[in-house]
Amino acid sequence: MNTYDYITDKINGMKAQYPSLRDKTDDYVFSALCIKASFYKSPALFLHEEDFAEMIVDSSNDGGADILLTDPNSETSDLVIGQSKFYKTITKETVLHALLKMASFYKEMKAGHYEQFNHRVQSRFLTLSAELGEESKIQFVFYTSAPKKQIDTEELERKFRGQFANSAAIEISILFAKDIQYEIKTAEDIRQTVERGKIQIDEANNFLLYGDDAAIVNVSAYSIKQLYAEHNTNLLSQNLRYHVSGGNIDKEIRDTIKSAPALFWLKNNGITIICDDFRIDGKDVHLRNFSIVNGGQTTYVLHKSSQINAATDLWLPCKIIKTLGVTCKEKAAFSLEIAKAANAQKAIKPADLKANSPEQRSFAQIMRTIGIFYQTKRGENVPSQFETAYLHTKLLDVGKLCLAAIFQEPCKSRSKPSEVYKPEYYNPIFNGDQKQIANICKELLYIDDYFKGKFLPKFDRENKDMPDAANRITFAHTARTICIAFTALAARYHCGNLTDKDITDLTTSPADSYEKLRELGDMKFLLPLKFNTETYDAALNELFDAIINAGAEIYSDKAEGDRSLTAANFLKKDSSYYDILKRRWATLKRIITGIFAGA
Repeated sequence: MNTYDYITDKINGMKAQYPSLRDKTDDYVFSALCIKASFYKSPALFLHEEDFAEMIVDSSNDGGADILLTDPNSETSDLVIGQSKFYKTITKETVLHALLKMASFYKEMKAGHYEQFNHRVQSRFLTLSAELGEESKIQFVFYTSAPKKQIDTEELERKFRGQFANSAAIEISILFAKDIQYEIKTAEDIRQTVERGKIQIDEANNFLLYGDDAAIVNVSAYSIKQLYAEHNTNLLSQNLRYHVSGGNIDKEIRDTIKSAPALFWLKNNGITIICDDFRIDGKDVHLRNFSIVNGGQTTYVLHKSSQINAATDLWLPCKIIKTLGVTCKEKAAFSLEIAKAANAQKAIKPADLKANSPEQRSFAQIMRTIGIFYQTKRGENVPSQFETAYLHTKLLDVGKLCLAAIFQEPCKSRSKPSEVYKPEYYNPIFNGDQKQIANICKELLYIDDYFKGKFLPKFDRENKDMPDAANRITFAHTARTICIAFTALAARYHCGNLTDKDITDLTTSPADSYEKLRELGDMKFLLPLKFNTETYDAALNELFDAIINAGAEIYSDKAEGDRSLTAANFLKKDSSYYDILKRRWATLKRIITGIFAGA
């Protein structure tokens, strides 16, 4: 079966799996297939049927953006802009035109020229771009079911990047038929362990032992390539993360393999393998219950390299370590320490280093008792009963919500979420009263999901014909985190955890309010209303409307004097949120009192 027929077969499979896709065109379902294969490999990620309708925006006047989503594998809310072509053949000119059209779409939207595109694309872009922070990237992806043939993708990438004055935060991926086939097969083949395998070393018995539990060898790149071909991402099953491809690191590894293979051993940090047992027999190293815990980037590039084969091989350093410990807990702790200490090609994220810490494990257990699945390790499988969006979460998402709700820093929550790993934020959340935080986080997860899934669409419908619709809708799509912060502040004010003086102190000297804000008193819940009911939702609607109305007025006034000011820029700093509270507190206080009257 050729690749086009293979992809067509998978498209038909998607239609059988998802009823909502059955009346869609093959072009539409091709986009859905590419999204699923590229971004939802991890068993920790759920792709709901209704998600396709949000992510696929292909329609008239869409500006060349068929796909808009936030990369679910990213901790920095990376924006994905994609275009797909379900073609049997394609030319370089067609690909280039599609890439340039996506670049133009992004630049026009960033400049505020929303009127050029249909309302659905505008709304989706504004909602997603509102989540972009200082650490976020913009990923452009182009998919086609056509073969690559002689198309020079490096030339296309150069011309695409030339559209941007600063392309440091821009990533571009161009996938042809074989690439998509590979993505699909990899996604379908994820399992949890590799029971047995074998690698080759450069010379018989050329190894350095460290006692009986570890060895250093020069491993054959081709043997690593063979292992990955057989086991795919399962080879990284005990890694702190699945491989995340792309960027300069991949390119540097590829360039060394191609142009200076003799320097590969010197320039590459190598790989680390954890295993239950290993045995060296001549040039063969036999492994049992093993995983590459460090060097996933290198492993992936070796597998993809056409320069690596049986006739043309190279060597790289490899550390092999037996997993120490008797109990599962001891073994897990040991593996974590090795992974943390290993020298990685791609830096391990702070969340990975916290994955098996005692406070994270205990927090996960408490969250489970209140009906929330808390993922401590990227790639961890989410049980089906927690499939609903607000019933599963992870460290950084909890941290973002707490930055906004507890510490009243909603703009930092969006623009620089990695701040949550600082002890002054991390410890009150995860090393304090975990049961209290867990109960409040359950509500925050629901509030966050309600804002995105129900409130925003309703707000758009109700305001689309207003004289100031453009400003109001744009502001609302940027206001998610200040709505979460204000909802928490309103609840805390109602129960007496925060007073008028506390609000005054916060709006005049926020740095001095930290000690007060971190203390939640004896709050056992957030809103004093029955959770997840019509009354609860109605209160959220009123609170969201209140802060958005107040904020939109102040933003509009400032924008009158500064035509370059956008809603996203206005809400980049928490000082804008505090300014809204300061200027409109009397009105907001009356609304809060009215909402919770009798509660």
